[in-house]
Amino acid sequence: MKTFEIDFNFEEPFELECGKILPSLALRATIYGQLNADKSNAILVFHALTGSSKIADWWSDLIGDGKILDTSQFAFVCVNYIGSCYGSTGADSFLFLGKNNKKEFAPVTVRDIVRSQNFLLDYLGIERFQTIIGGSVGGMCALQMAVDFPEIADHFIVIGATPLSAFGLALNHIQRKALDSSNDVQIARQIATLSYKSSEIFNERFARKPNRNGENPRENYESRFDVAGYLDYQGEIFTKRFCADSYRVITKAMDLFDLSDEEIQKIKAKITLVGISSDWLFPAKDVEDLAKSFAANGVKTDYIEFVSPDGHDAFLSDTAQMSEILRRTLKENSEVKIQDSTFQKNYERKNCEQKTTELFVGRKNRDCYGRITRNRTRHRDPLGRSGRERRRQLFASRNGSQ
Repeated sequence: MKTFEIDFNFEEPFELECGKILPSLALRATIYGQLNADKSNAILVFHALTGSSKIADWWSDLIGDGKILDTSQFAFVCVNYIGSCYGSTGADSFLFLGKNNKKEFAPVTVRDIVRSQNFLLDYLGIERFQTIIGGSVGGMCALQMAVDFPEIADHFIVIGATPLSAFGLALNHIQRKALDSSNDVQIARQIATLSYKSSEIFNERFARKPNRNGENPRENYESRFDVAGYLDYQGEIFTKRFCADSYRVITKAMDLFDLSDEEIQKIKAKITLVGISSDWLFPAKDVEDLAKSFAANGVKTDYIEFVSPDGHDAFLSDTAQMSEILRRTLKENSEVKIQDSTFQKNYERKNCEQKTTELFVGRKNRDCYGRITRNRTRHRDPLGRSGRERRRQLFASRNGSQ
């Protein structure tokens, strides 16, 4: 599977929806597969809250040559969100002087995330996508893209995503309060983990068993049940890979996401909304109700219920059913043939060595510097550009990786 990781730095101001202005913008993107000559085989994927642009890190069973997300036919593009901590403009860039000369975060919106990504896609020369896919906050981004850029794709697949209910807003608020009181991202992550799983899956995995490390909660106060040990472990490993401020910024963006009827009526593409039967963060009924609202506003809409006990996380953990849903929806809506799957049709109800090259890309009065990490065996430009298409090398190739 050909993979290219690209860092772009846009040396011009970027205005947020709230009116605050960033002096520049950094975006990290990963492309899996090869863009064809007219870039008509591109599929855009939006990641989840704490994901990165590396789709293979969280959908490894789904992406690759001959897999459901077939990199031998399509080029899959994913861009890390502004405010995240995986290469794009980080959360600390959104700190501005507020009241009493105290620094506070400017609210970043899902629209800001989508606008920044379109800024990069313009440089990549991709005008349209075969399909756009997103789950959770990635689904919010996909819906916002459908509203703000109605000509960018004919089909959007949105999994486990709606504007947050009061219950979802409450969960995010509690997580941020945990961060504000002690900057303890572990506690925030433990709360989130509860919302990502279902009661059924917790009972199946943990029941009332004592912690698997040998602790016995009946013997002393500090000893834990197995589920508590699991939550503590999830919190501990999370601190090694994600930033507390990024958590603040992106969960707030989730809170602010909403769609009015007027905005929904701007959508021209077909929307496939996927609700997860055991999801209590984005309940399946809420997703189905959103589908009805879209249809009532004249949007061509499908609703699929993904029956799984895994809770909100099912789109990441239940890869067999996720593969089948993607196979069906992509095959029905794509001009390019999708590989058939041998997975059960039970969803209805309802590193090779790396080489780094520095590139310069410019369009009109804009300047953009990009670093592309690519396979040594690959000699063609991953963006399909000729030497005359807005690029020239700035630095000699050197060994390294992002």
